Amino acid sequence: MAPRCSPWLAFGNKLFDLYSSLYIPAFFDGIVQETPAGIDPASPPATAHLWDLARCGALTPFTRSLADGHVGAVSALNRILTGFRLAALDPYRRLITSAVATAGATAGVRAAIGGVDGLLNSLHPSIRWNGRELRLNTLVHAEESLEGRPLIFQPTALASRIMFDPLADSVTVIYPATTSTITRDPELHAPAQALVSLLGATRAAALVTVVRTPALTTGRLAATLGVSAAAASRHASVLRQSGLIATARNGQTVHHAPTRLGTDLVHGSTVGNQPEPGGGGPTTPKPVLTGR
Repeated sequence: MAPRCSPWLAFGNKLFDLYSSLYIPAFFDGIVQETPAGIDPASPPATAHLWDLARCGALTPFTRSLADGHVGAVSALNRILTGFRLAALDPYRRLITSAVATAGATAGVRAAIGGVDGLLNSLHPSIRWNGRELRLNTLVHAEESLEGRPLIFQPTALASRIMFDPLADSVTVIYPATTSTITRDPELHAPAQALVSLLGATRAAALVTVVRTPALTTGRLAATLGVSAAAASRHASVLRQSGLIATARNGQTVHHAPTRLGTDLVHGSTVGNQPEPGGGGPTTPKPVLTGR
């Protein structure tokens, strides 16, 4: 069996020190969730990943500091991943969720119609099943025997090729959920950084969405943010308790509208921001004439 070591991208960004051509580090899961949790380098997934790096001789000064549990390295990784989430995930989260859900539903239909053979040969062009062996077109050559372990197929919008993660208790095949480009969600108005710093990324996006779409329902808010209805309801509850939005119930439907404070907070946070290239950014406030 070939070793599971893989080439690493030698880029200056410390985030790339932790990526492999074989699989995505599992311990990133917490930080990219709708309600993120910090990185714990002592957690089993992180320990296993860093041990793999050490065994392959691929530790960099940064990843070695993580393996040693240095507080500065852990804080740096949390900051890097938070910035990654704000820039690369939150504006696309709803469409990413939709693409992954669609891929999962499509796989279920194919399995029901064509059985296991039909499913395995239709997931992705780089996945082939001949009745005995599952062949994956990956950058790393390796052979894995399931030996009673479950085989998990995981669609993702964050990969453009096949990867697999041979864990001790399972083997996960990660495949692209879509071949289309996932664009920025046109319905998600990105909040200003000052508002994100004050409320947090998702809650700031929730407030901006309510301000831009008065009488918004909880279900629509959840769909726009790409979170569950329960999570959207929790965010709305905090915003309501803070006096930033008001809520009204009509039968089984709950509508949210911004208060004057919430509206002023959203509009005020964009003052002084420069428009993005190509337009679409905040506009410069009009001057106000006052008499003397």
